[in-house]
Amino acid sequence: MAEYIVSLVIENIASHMVDEAVSLARVRDRVEWIRGELRRMLCFLQDADTKQDGDERVRNWVADIREVAYDTEDAIDSYILKMMRRKEKGPIIIKFFKRYPFCFDEFMARYKLNKQINSIKMKILDVSSSRSTYGIENIGKGGERTCFAVNSLRESRRSYPHSSEEEIIVGTKKDINILEDQLINGDLRLAIISIIGMAGLGKTTLAKKIYCSSNVKRYFDSCAWIYVSQEYKAGELLRDLCKKVMGLSKEDIEKMHREDMEEELSSFLQQRRYLVVFDDIWNKKVWDDLKAVFPDMKNGSRIILTTRFRDVALHADPRTRPHELCLLSDEDSWKLLCGKICLEWNGMASLPAWTEEIGKEIVKKCRGLPLAIVVLGGLLSRREATFEEWLKVLQSAHWQLLQDPAQCIDILALSYHDLPHYLKPCFLYFGLFPEDFEISARRLILLWVAEGFVQPRGQESLEDVAEDYLEELVGRSMVQVAAKKFNGRIKTIRIHDLLRELAIKKGKEDHFFDIFHGDVRDCFLTRPRRLSTTFGITPITRNSSRVRSLLFFDNSEPRLKDLKKLKLLRVLDLESVHIGLLDSDVGNLHLRYLGLGGTWLKRLPPSVCNLMNLQTLDLRSTLVEPIPVFIWKLPDLRHLYFNEDVEMIVKPPKDVSLFDLQSLQGICIGKTSSVELGLDRLTSLKHLSLFGYLILQEEALSRWIFNLKGLKSLKLDARTVYNDITRAAIPGLMNFSSHVRLNKLYLGGFMQKLFDVQDFPPNLTELTLHDSLSMEDPMETLEKLPSLRVLKLKHSAYVGKQMVCSNGGFPQLQFLKLSFLISVRTWRIEEGAMANLKVLHIVDCKRLMIVPRGLWPVTSLKSLKLGYMPHDFEMKVRDRKGENWYRIEQVLPV
Repeated sequence: MAEYIVSLVIENIASHMVDEAVSLARVRDRVEWIRGELRRMLCFLQDADTKQDGDERVRNWVADIREVAYDTEDAIDSYILKMMRRKEKGPIIIKFFKRYPFCFDEFMARYKLNKQINSIKMKILDVSSSRSTYGIENIGKGGERTCFAVNSLRESRRSYPHSSEEEIIVGTKKDINILEDQLINGDLRLAIISIIGMAGLGKTTLAKKIYCSSNVKRYFDSCAWIYVSQEYKAGELLRDLCKKVMGLSKEDIEKMHREDMEEELSSFLQQRRYLVVFDDIWNKKVWDDLKAVFPDMKNGSRIILTTRFRDVALHADPRTRPHELCLLSDEDSWKLLCGKICLEWNGMASLPAWTEEIGKEIVKKCRGLPLAIVVLGGLLSRREATFEEWLKVLQSAHWQLLQDPAQCIDILALSYHDLPHYLKPCFLYFGLFPEDFEISARRLILLWVAEGFVQPRGQESLEDVAEDYLEELVGRSMVQVAAKKFNGRIKTIRIHDLLRELAIKKGKEDHFFDIFHGDVRDCFLTRPRRLSTTFGITPITRNSSRVRSLLFFDNSEPRLKDLKKLKLLRVLDLESVHIGLLDSDVGNLHLRYLGLGGTWLKRLPPSVCNLMNLQTLDLRSTLVEPIPVFIWKLPDLRHLYFNEDVEMIVKPPKDVSLFDLQSLQGICIGKTSSVELGLDRLTSLKHLSLFGYLILQEEALSRWIFNLKGLKSLKLDARTVYNDITRAAIPGLMNFSSHVRLNKLYLGGFMQKLFDVQDFPPNLTELTLHDSLSMEDPMETLEKLPSLRVLKLKHSAYVGKQMVCSNGGFPQLQFLKLSFLISVRTWRIEEGAMANLKVLHIVDCKRLMIVPRGLWPVTSLKSLKLGYMPHDFEMKVRDRKGENWYRIEQVLPV
């Protein structure tokens, strides 16, 4: 983590040298010297980061470098902020400064920065000399990096499938059946079957159960179990294969060159149907190094991989879907705990009746993670079987799991240490959120960008890069997807409690963040850079000037006092925290992210106009009225969210300055706001959401949207207080044929005529029609959209009587929702229509009949959800000769 912190500071210094060349001109040489020293230290930090857990000298040295980097960042940012504030004092003051460049304020700021830089230089010299003083010169020369947990895990797994201990398997019977079927009854080609999931889920245990199955042993002529681990050597793996597959002696193997081993193995396996298990693969290169050994004789041979990483699995065999393990249910968790408690130690034949209730509470603390359950089972075995002892374990479950690192937390930490440096702060950030908190992916991505975690990558937007970071953390089994959007992208995310504990542990060690529970003194002993609080008080002390982020998770109104002491604050997230008034000192901060969504704030202080670095302003579910004009002149603003539930009066000036704005949500178009008064100058938008009396400004609105060639998503909701449907209409002059990047479109309002196929965006993947009142069957047009994957027809989008999906129509459609189409009587689905449809929702379409054969033509369907539909309709769609064709669920109308 220190490696990332120092590299980020180096990049920030370089950026400041360009952007703030004038401000830093008189101290440039000193700042460059510090940057150079930090760059030299960076060479040693990667190795030092991996060694610090096992060597306190290294840990202290890394901490010293980290503090130097933090001090450097604070000193330079404080100086630049003062210079920025000077510029904001107005033209008269600026003119005065130009005439008298050595004015007292600037002189004092530069004097203070020089003093701080001299102090930092002394610290750097001390840190550099301490490497030899404390005997840690060999950092950076490689060598052994493994900890005790790695070594013990390696030794236990080398002979894992042959160990005499009988593993207790619960909740995996279905997994065993699926995998055995893939092994024995799958394609004849050589298939690589991967078992993936987070650490401690039981991937190896499941693979062992299958490997030792009598059915599997009978089917395959030759079987071998190879343990890989993080620090593998291809030569050692080949020697292990020669020993276990061909039965060669150590002496024979040592005489062979690598090419000889590969040739002998390949020749031997050509004559056999084989099964080889590679346990605990961390790197795609493992398969690249070994794949030439395994011939595909089309005889049903198989390879099994266990890995924490989805990309490793897909790299080995893109044609075989990885088998992803899930967390255990509460019931299966209790069964596993019962099986792991050694009754003989307590001289008992069975557990007392009272243990079930408290035992189920204990396993809830493990959140379905088998590794944690096994550890607590061993702990309970060593204690007396009394209510008091079990209650102690319940009350200290998380603490107990952290006490024996080699048993649990170190195994989970292997995944953390394997993260590339740019993902480590992103993972640790999850520790700031409360336990069991479901985090919005959009919110998390914008926070990461504001924190500076996301580095530019070619022409990609920072938000797109951040989304890739999140997907990579999911692929590495570090976090879990809580909900997905219909287009497959992540909607919300969560983290397992034990991985959150790991994030908190590492975050506090690195002074990356702390969690405020009420005692300010405890919190600031670590001088954290970020703070999360559920206590409703702004924790401010002498050291609080170092804090860069403050996140509140208490619904009660916080006491936001002395915000000016948090002068370098980048993130202030008050989402869903009820506040009546926002302190005017907020304008004196260095904010990049101001989250006020769900606060129901009524007024923004005028000082917000000083937030020249602000990137995200979230005003959803607030009552700010009117929208201050100064918002439209914040030069770095990228994302601006208004309240879509009320008509916020929007009057941007003609000289609007938001040239980097990417997201604009909740703009109300009406008589008091005009597109041509400034909105049409916003031409860099990627995401736009408008509602109101849209038809009133049809020409200007159509012209503005036509010019937004970078749009990725567009929502037009023609809501109006009038009953006249012609006022609640979608402008008819729209043409999206040139919007090649527009993939998501929402049209809510009366449409006199549905667009022709050629007028839709050419790459449209998601479409919602709402209150369109169309008399023409929309399916006739929409089924010709070649890339459409998600379609929602809602609330009288179509008021005709018959819909037809014809042969070959909707070739890519995977999700279809029909809701409140009260006029539709028949829906004809022809053979070959919707060939890829997987999910179908039908809500409150009470007159609907599917003809001529119901849903029979849709053979790809996996899930059908019904809401407020007649009972006989459900009975008809369920009829499929008793086959388990698709799952039927009841849903509420939305």
